[in-house]
Amino acid sequence: MIHALSLVAGNGVGFYQFPRLRTVAGLRHAVFTRRGGNSEGPYQGLNVSYSVGDDPRSVQENRSLIATALGLEKVHSLKQVHGREAVVISEQEAVPSFHPETRSGDILMTRMPGQGLMIKQADCQAVILYDPEERALALVHCGWRGNVADVLGEAVRKMNEVFGSDPARLFAAIGPSLGPCCAEFIHYRREFPPSFWSYQVRPHYFDLWRLSRDQLIAAGVRKERIETAGLCTSCRTDLFFSYRKEKITGRFATVAALT
Repeated sequence: MIHALSLVAGNGVGFYQFPRLRTVAGLRHAVFTRRGGNSEGPYQGLNVSYSVGDDPRSVQENRSLIATALGLEKVHSLKQVHGREAVVISEQEAVPSFHPETRSGDILMTRMPGQGLMIKQADCQAVILYDPEERALALVHCGWRGNVADVLGEAVRKMNEVFGSDPARLFAAIGPSLGPCCAEFIHYRREFPPSFWSYQVRPHYFDLWRLSRDQLIAAGVRKERIETAGLCTSCRTDLFFSYRKEKITGRFATVAALT
């Protein structure tokens, strides 16, 4: 089900929130746009990636703006590699908040309040998974390769393994990303398993939002607890960075933290 996001005014930068998720106690979250920030050129605005060619000082300033907007001291992120490796943020973590990533993975998990988890995006999905009973949180980077690897199912399984989270208790939110209007895969027969071919909405175009929702449901998440932003990054380059549309561009951020 598509849910209209709510726009919130932050401290200097605005962000979107999922309507149901914002009412669940114990969590703060934000989908930041490309607007605001200190980056210039093709990265103009609120780019949060150190790996796209932007000035690292601008990226650091942008990450600081994001942390301030959510009242966070630490924001953790990874070198995203389109895999299914999970990293748990624990009390022993001493990773500087605004330092270039030193570890690789596509699933960030924590039980620690006040620790921001961040996914960088420019068409891939950021998926928030929250268990209010076990007070556990995961953020997942899921591009089409992540769908093939079932990174969402892996994240749900990891939350159960590490935190004891019952999948049926989880709230899930699928952020702005490449929509069925623009998700073109000319070589889909090579790239996707046959089980994905039914998600084709017209020749070579796929509904990855529905695919991710179905993968979450298959992992045990209740369909009524899954929100989908329904905003296509390639269509809305006024709001978001899009690699498909722009090639050389920045990355916007989805951030969540336990309170």
